[in-house]
Amino acid sequence: MNQEEQYSFSPLDSYQWIKKEAFAYIKAQQWIDEALFEDFLNAFEDYFKHSLQKTSHLIKNELDEGNVQFAVLVVALYEAFVKIGKEDKEAFKCVCLAINEPIAPFMEQNTEAFLTASEYPFKAIVEISKARETYYFGKSFGFERLIDDDYGYVLQIKKCLFHEVLKALEHTFLQRIICQVDCGWIKGIKTELHNLHFARPITFATGNTCQMWFIKEEKINNIQ
Repeated sequence: MNQEEQYSFSPLDSYQWIKKEAFAYIKAQQWIDEALFEDFLNAFEDYFKHSLQKTSHLIKNELDEGNVQFAVLVVALYEAFVKIGKEDKEAFKCVCLAINEPIAPFMEQNTEAFLTASEYPFKAIVEISKARETYYFGKSFGFERLIDDDYGYVLQIKKCLFHEVLKALEHTFLQRIICQVDCGWIKGIKTELHNLHFARPITFATGNTCQMWFIKEEKINNIQ
């Protein structure tokens, strides 16, 4: 997958990709005895179906279908691990790794390549962020642009659909797993190469809002 394909993914595409990679990763890690794997799959399907029905009221448009299913995927995987006997902390770790580890390298590499190929990396990533607010996340998320100029872009997410799903399912403790997904593309920002800083001082995993700070760095030539 290249960066163009990554950024053209719909939420449903992303959900299906992450689900496929997560199950392949779980099987490869051999965390589950072969005799229990079918039980794990059945438990997952049951929890997923039940949880999706319970959160169906949150689906208001086509974008929400993929975003809600992604959050439900995280919950159903966690509950399936617990169902087959994993301790809570171990189940959390397994889900976090399964969701993030397979996709993080692609996201990092593609983001770095995209920014490196851009004449103005700061402008390019801000444009991508703004576009995704509309075509990927949509109206079920609440965005506010606290700073938006040639030197900085501070985006506040006042409402997160992923968090709303976790609240409805009483699994907000899994929020950190979902927020971790962003670390893939965040690591693709190379400050010295792209003259760009990124900071995320708060997320719904640690507070009641989320902020993303994109900061352009002044490029100064060394004085010989």
